[in-house]
Amino acid sequence: MPTRLQNPYWQISLESERPQVTSLGFDATGASCWGVNLLKTDTPRASHLPLTGPCGGQSGYVDAAGSWQLSSGSVPAVMRVVSGTEVEIDGIHYGAVTERWRLRLDGAKLGWTIRQTWREETEVADAFSPGLFFSAQTPWGEPTVFMLWERGMTKDAFYGSGSILGPECQTLTTRHTRTAAGGWCMAKLLSRAGPNGDWRVTTSHHVKKGEIQNFSSVLAQSPWCDAAGPRLMRAGEVVETTFTLELVTAETGIALDVNLRGPLQAEAAVNRRFFDNYANCGLMADTHDWRIGNSPSGYVALLCRHMHAEMLKFGVARGPLGPDSTDLQRVLIDEVIRMADHLVKDDTVGPGYQSTTSLDLYTSYLVCMRDVLLLTGDRAMGERLWQGARRALVQLNRQIAEGRGMIYTANEEGNDYWDWISRNGHIGYVNVLAWMALRAAAEVAQWLGHEAELPALEAQADGVRAKYDRDFWSEERGYYADWIDTAGVPRFYLYGPPQFMAICAGMVPPERARRVVDAVLARRKELGPAWENCWSIQTNLYDAEQFSFMKRRFNADVTRFGETMNGGCLASWNYQWIGALVTVGRGDEAIVAWRKFMARVAQTSLVEGSNYWDFEGKPSRTVVEAVMIPKEFLSYDLIAAEPFLADQGLVACALPRWLLGIELTFDGVTAKPVLPASALPATVRVTHLGREQALEIPAR
Repeated sequence: MPTRLQNPYWQISLESERPQVTSLGFDATGASCWGVNLLKTDTPRASHLPLTGPCGGQSGYVDAAGSWQLSSGSVPAVMRVVSGTEVEIDGIHYGAVTERWRLRLDGAKLGWTIRQTWREETEVADAFSPGLFFSAQTPWGEPTVFMLWERGMTKDAFYGSGSILGPECQTLTTRHTRTAAGGWCMAKLLSRAGPNGDWRVTTSHHVKKGEIQNFSSVLAQSPWCDAAGPRLMRAGEVVETTFTLELVTAETGIALDVNLRGPLQAEAAVNRRFFDNYANCGLMADTHDWRIGNSPSGYVALLCRHMHAEMLKFGVARGPLGPDSTDLQRVLIDEVIRMADHLVKDDTVGPGYQSTTSLDLYTSYLVCMRDVLLLTGDRAMGERLWQGARRALVQLNRQIAEGRGMIYTANEEGNDYWDWISRNGHIGYVNVLAWMALRAAAEVAQWLGHEAELPALEAQADGVRAKYDRDFWSEERGYYADWIDTAGVPRFYLYGPPQFMAICAGMVPPERARRVVDAVLARRKELGPAWENCWSIQTNLYDAEQFSFMKRRFNADVTRFGETMNGGCLASWNYQWIGALVTVGRGDEAIVAWRKFMARVAQTSLVEGSNYWDFEGKPSRTVVEAVMIPKEFLSYDLIAAEPFLADQGLVACALPRWLLGIELTFDGVTAKPVLPASALPATVRVTHLGREQALEIPAR
């Protein structure tokens, strides 16, 4: 029988015959609602990546030959239960080491002390004393990805790489070990179980994280900075380590400080926690130079930065994530500065996904620049960013001129965010974002006092808007074309999100905006209850599979109608859908859409082994084994996808931006709520032009 330790905060189980923690659950509020076991419980049938092998919580090491030695492989040890909250285990023998453990619960703290005695000289390449292992996939445990933020890490690729992406947009380092011993940092668990708190991790030695994309992660401590190189353990050498997890309910990192009253309080609390996880874990992703990651393993797409900036301008800084840490807004600011410097130097925004082909990089930078300056109010920084903006505008204006009034391309792939669908000619999304970028640039130019540059910006924006409204609109259908191809043929598949974005930004006339929303609602109803009642808006509502490059090139069915970018659901775009509903006067329906989305978040935290869902809201399988997965991974039982992070976290900001109607401009802060009087007054804190402000929003 397993041995259980528990108190109102923690519940853990240990094997009675093998030194291993097999189950760990917690309740950060101390109400004894520990939830499910968060630890990894099983392994794939085959794996060339050793990090996917260990389960639960245990100690271990990897020797110079690459052999893994684990405490769970020890001969039977001697366990002494001191109390219901403390246990000691002696006589743990595995590999070349003997250990003694002590695990103790003390209120919100879980302490784990390990005393090692090395029986013979051994060169050790990797060690965990202890390590907690998590599975990102359902077959091997509750889907959970552990994340922490720590600047002082030494990094290498010891655990290999599970990425299917190229090196230009993902990290090549999978083992991060703190260079200095001791100290603390905050760890967050992005989990389907929806934990109600975070961990303050304190170590006597070197905290460590490791992650293999889509498979598993580890939170550990090493007796030395193993990422800096192997260590020779001497015969008779004794090492004693202490590893402590303390539960924390207070917000850390960046927070969405929005409080409602009445019946919507529960959804508002879920919304706040969702933002906490998805925004901060976007920072914690293993990325080059601490860039914001699109997935837990560090997939970087600069073309999404305008979404991240829109999200972060509603955040406020709260408790630190570590003693030498920064917050997510600071990371965004630093990254936008780097993008500006790249533009000045080489007319690019820097490396990332589709960084040489995408047509929404310059535009994303310009929108992001505006939002960063709304956040900081730093005019000196604004002048530096404006130098980059001028270079971005040169390139953007060239693209518009070459496209005779709109950005145009003859390429069919890698053109923008909507990368699964092959399109050419004038692409709606690309040009809607271009108009938004030109307007953002005009706002910044005016704020900085560059009035002489305003007329050209405004004229260019007016031209793009007029051409979009004239060429893309279908009076018969009541919505805009998705693109007009190189033969001049308008293509209509009712891709709603780009049109919602145009509606939210004020690019299209109010009557046409209403007709677009009406068309979407009518088509969803026509397609049936599964489409109409889904917790998320779908990408498009008519079958565009013939334009799927996955279908064309590989005859793959991952973009059949109702899946991925052909009628499936991309959760991020519910932000624009809610905004479009509010903009056209359907506030009650916007509230329903937000509540439906938050109900799903409360159930799964959107950690469902996927970053897409199908038309009825079930997780989609988005990979094609023979095409997208390197041959060495094909022997796994399952490969799925990690959730998008900061992209999806944007939906949490639908509450302040659309339902409370908060608009941040260089002229000030305004609010036009559509929430019922029972939810108001709401209290909100935002950072605007460098100063945190408290807002109280009364009923209208």
